[in-house]
Amino acid sequence: MIVLFIVATTTTLGAFAMHRQWLLHQDLEQRFERTRGEVLDGLKQSLAAPTWALNVGTLRTQLESTLIHPEVTEACVFSPDREEVYAAVQRTATAAPAGPFCAASGHDVLAEVTLYPPDDIDAERRSQAIGTAVVRFTRDTMQKTQRAAMIQGITEVAVIDVALVILLTFGLRMVFRPLEHLREALFELSSSHGDHLDELARLGRTEFDSVIDGFNSVLRRLRLIIALRTEAELELMEKNRLLEALSKTDQLTGVFNRRHLDDALAGALARSRVEGKPFSILLIDVDRFKSVNDTYGHQVGDRVLVEIADLIMAVKRPTDTLGRWGGEEFLLICADTALQDAVYFAHRLRNALAEQDFAVTGRMTASLGVACVQPGDTIHGMIARADTALYRSKERGRNRVEFADDGVTTP
Repeated sequence: MIVLFIVATTTTLGAFAMHRQWLLHQDLEQRFERTRGEVLDGLKQSLAAPTWALNVGTLRTQLESTLIHPEVTEACVFSPDREEVYAAVQRTATAAPAGPFCAASGHDVLAEVTLYPPDDIDAERRSQAIGTAVVRFTRDTMQKTQRAAMIQGITEVAVIDVALVILLTFGLRMVFRPLEHLREALFELSSSHGDHLDELARLGRTEFDSVIDGFNSVLRRLRLIIALRTEAELELMEKNRLLEALSKTDQLTGVFNRRHLDDALAGALARSRVEGKPFSILLIDVDRFKSVNDTYGHQVGDRVLVEIADLIMAVKRPTDTLGRWGGEEFLLICADTALQDAVYFAHRLRNALAEQDFAVTGRMTASLGVACVQPGDTIHGMIARADTALYRSKERGRNRVEFADDGVTTP
């Protein structure tokens, strides 16, 4: 586009320069012809008397006066038969052509005028020629002027072209640089969220500042939308987290619910089969809990369950999983724990519960049934064995720990 503009401009300027050159040529031709006519007319008047009198000095003086015109290089006065040269002048020795005076040479123009006696001579002799004045005119000056004008025209076109290239280069750079920045910003905006994209600086030029202001306004709105969306996403994530926690948390005690315990048991059994490590479960049932509800009411009963859950949470290991199995029963999954260790921990837990002084009811006890995973075991099988051990603990007086598989009672 820029190249086409420069070519078109150069062509236009070249045509204008050629037209100006043609006008100059026409003007120089007219001046040349006018000078030639003036010189010949002047010689016709001024040379009549000295030629009649053959006053050579005066003839030379009059001829030299023609040299004031740069177009004249030589002037001669011949006898009527051109056999004799009365007087002759040349501009310089080097400018004179080789050969006789006023001989035809090159592209010079020879102009002549026939001289007649002065007006005061009688009419009969006034009609007889007394000599011929010949003047050599050269077009060198005109051609030099034309060449100088041509060089000047070419120089002007070249200077204008160079100036145009410089102006267009810097001008287009000033135009396209902010547009390039805007393009890069738009590309970055389209390929990212735009929250880390800086606003574009104003350039102090109205035509670009309005575009930049519009872009910055869109960017600010986009950032606001992104901030609002991020806030909404975080709020949604928090709500989802709470919902997920609620979906697997017992609303009364804050420990895991039955649903999550089922998933945790399945996961523990799968890990045990893969890693070959044991795990045990403890079923914990609060003794005589029905009498608490009957005596103190369900609100107190709920409070007792919460206190028991808090106590178990304080005693258990971080790797153990506690949940409410149902009613006044809790289930504790002891990871990487063999039966002997599980029974030992169950006694610690039973003692901690028995020593706890509850706010309203005073001392409370619990019965515990323990079961450890066996080869080829299932969740249902483990729960059944732990439940059997718990039932045995109830039968044998409560506030006891019983473990499955061999029916041995622990003290």
